[in-house]
Amino acid sequence: MSGRGRSGVVPVEGAGLRWRRLGHGARTVVAAHQGPGGPPRPLWLRMLAEVPGLNVLSLELRGTDGSPRAHEDLGDRWYERWAMDVARVAEVLGETGYVYAGASHGAVVGWHLALGRPPGLRALVSVVGAPHGRDAGPGRSSGWEQRRAAVHDRRLAEEIFASMRSPTSDPLRLRRRAQARERYLKSLDALDPETLPRAGVALPHLRTDAEVAGELRRVDVPVLVAGGMQDRLCRPEDNLRAASAVPGARLVLFQDHGHSTLLDEEPEPLIDQIRLFLSPTDAKSNDRPDHEESSPCP
Repeated sequence: MSGRGRSGVVPVEGAGLRWRRLGHGARTVVAAHQGPGGPPRPLWLRMLAEVPGLNVLSLELRGTDGSPRAHEDLGDRWYERWAMDVARVAEVLGETGYVYAGASHGAVVGWHLALGRPPGLRALVSVVGAPHGRDAGPGRSSGWEQRRAAVHDRRLAEEIFASMRSPTSDPLRLRRRAQARERYLKSLDALDPETLPRAGVALPHLRTDAEVAGELRRVDVPVLVAGGMQDRLCRPEDNLRAASAVPGARLVLFQDHGHSTLLDEEPEPLIDQIRLFLSPTDAKSNDRPDHEESSPCP
C-alpha cells in the first residue's frame, strides 16, 4: 500500500480535499463522503475498515464541509467534479489498484468514476445509490435540497430521517437508530444551508431508462450493487436496472432495510456481501487492461 499516511489534505484545482485512512490492511477501498449534514464516517465504513486485509481511504467531498467560503456553482456537474477529485486524490496518494465503495450520493460519485475509467480503479461497490430511472418522470432530487430545507425545520428533519428507515423491533437496531438520529440533528444544527452544493441526479444528460442502461453498459470493472427492499429513494428497480446493464454485475437486495439502515443500523449483512464480492476481484481484475491511453474521469 502506498500513501501510508493516516490523514492529510490534497490540493486539487482550487480545493483542499481532506482525507483520512481507517484500518491497516494492504488493500485500499476509497470512499467519498460529505461533511456536516451527514455522518462523516458511518458505521458501515468503520466496519469495512476492520475487514482483514483492507483499509478505507475516506475522502471528504469538496463543497460539503459546511465552511462559509464561496464555491463555484457547478449545477448538474457536481458528481462529475467529485469523481475527478476521487481519481486525482487516489493518483496523488499512489493508489494504483483500489476499490471504490460509496453509499447514496457517494455511490453516484462511484458510477461517474467508473464511467470515467481512471487507471487505478479496479472495482465498484454501489450501496443504495444506483442511478435513478427516467421513464416515470423528471429525474428525482438527490436529497440535497431536502437537506438544505431541513436545517431550519426540525419537523421536516425528523420526517426525512424517518423516511430513510424501515420498521424494526430489533433492540440493537433501535439503539443504533437513536444514536444516528442524534448525530443527524446535531449536524444540521451546525450547518449553513447556503454552503451546500445544489447537486442534482446521476448522469443528468440522460432522458430515458434505456439511455441510462446503455450508458452503464460501458462500465468494465467488477460491480456490486446493494440496496434495501424498502428504500424509497434508491428503489429496488433502480438497483436492478443498474445491475442488469453492467456486464457481470452482482446484485444484493436486503429485506427489511430502507435507505440508511444498511449504513448505520445493521451493516453486518452488507459487510459480509462486500467481503464475498472482493475476495475474487483480484483474479477478475487481472484480465482488465490498465487503460494506458485513457485519462482520469472527464
